[in-house]
Amino acid sequence: MKKHILLILLLAVPFAASFAQKKAADYLKAALVATSNKNYTQAVLLCDAAINLNNAYETAYFHRGYNKLLLKDYSGAIQDFDIVLSINSENLDALLYRGMANQKAGNRWAATQDYNAARRIDAIETLAFVTGSIFR
Repeated sequence: MKKHILLILLLAVPFAASFAQKKAADYLKAALVATSNKNYTQAVLLCDAAINLNNAYETAYFHRGYNKLLLKDYSGAIQDFDIVLSINSENLDALLYRGMANQKAGNRWAATQDYNAARRIDAIETLAFVTGSIFR
């Protein structure tokens, strides 16, 4: 009897995790729609919901940071991009957008470090990003 309960629990855990991931992805999809409609605060709240279901959801942290950047919450954006980079240190977009958030927050040295780290990953993409940011 105990073996059957253990087997059921072992089968249920991956299913529950998969279900939570699907729900987290649904919140992220809704956040993307909110961002495209310029509802940045709503997008942040939807990303919060996704992160509450999966606290290692790199894309949700990135998107929340991006929306905070659009809301001019630079320190909040930097914190989210820090989390993304702690999950995946090679995330080029997180480095670039953290650099932009640092730049807008007046943290020139930190912005330079982020852009240099991004350049080591992909020099052409980094140059295009920085050049595009200058002309915006």
